[in-house]
Amino acid sequence: MTALLLALTAGIPQDEIIGGRWREWKAAITGRLQGEGDLLPGSNIDVDDTLGYDRENAHEIQLYLNIPVLGRFYAGYWWVNFNGEEILERTITFADRAFTAGTAIDSELELDMYYLTYEFGFPSLPLGGDDLRLDLGVQFGVRALLVEGTIESALFTAEDSGGVGIPVLGVHGALQVTPFLRAELEIAGMAASYGDSSLSYLEAFGEIVGQFGPLFAGVGYKWCNLDMKDDRGDVDFEVDLTLEGFYLTAGVRF
Repeated sequence: MTALLLALTAGIPQDEIIGGRWREWKAAITGRLQGEGDLLPGSNIDVDDTLGYDRENAHEIQLYLNIPVLGRFYAGYWWVNFNGEEILERTITFADRAFTAGTAIDSELELDMYYLTYEFGFPSLPLGGDDLRLDLGVQFGVRALLVEGTIESALFTAEDSGGVGIPVLGVHGALQVTPFLRAELEIAGMAASYGDSSLSYLEAFGEIVGQFGPLFAGVGYKWCNLDMKDDRGDVDFEVDLTLEGFYLTAGVRF
């Protein structure tokens, strides 16, 4: 029994039983959104060309816990608000409101992503020397996405929102180069639909961090694509977006 426990826990670094991290992500956005009304068909609105969205600071907080034999559990949340001020070059409709060409508009797009993840870690693969090793794991989890869009002119305001949750699958790899240097790569996603809702989600990140005792800090790059449709409400809402950019991360591991 002792040998079995050691084999099952060999892939769980003992200096990472519990931890947390913060990410500051300089996210660029491309894609479209559509708010389908009861009276007027919604326009496909380009978020960068029509609404003028540029890079914004996204924020993420994550906590995790390793339980011997069982594996690692993550809980996290990332959020970002995009804002734009534009003079429309064409007429658009959003949530039963028509904004004519030449109108000055203010807009905002809010994204909130909540997630829970379970990761099963395989035994570590030694790659030579005392410290060089590769840790691999498979992940099972859920993502819940909430999106809200607002377009405002001098005459009126149009708002629409939606939210969808789906299960996801993923893989996670960590390369311990030295006691003070570590590289990580993670890919997770899934596509699912139920009732009048659907979500296709794919996310990937890679990062390099330096470790200083229980503290760590580093830099990474994150890419995320989400295609959500929520037709449950009075006003149907749909987004197809890609976010990507570099981020800074810092945290603590015990």
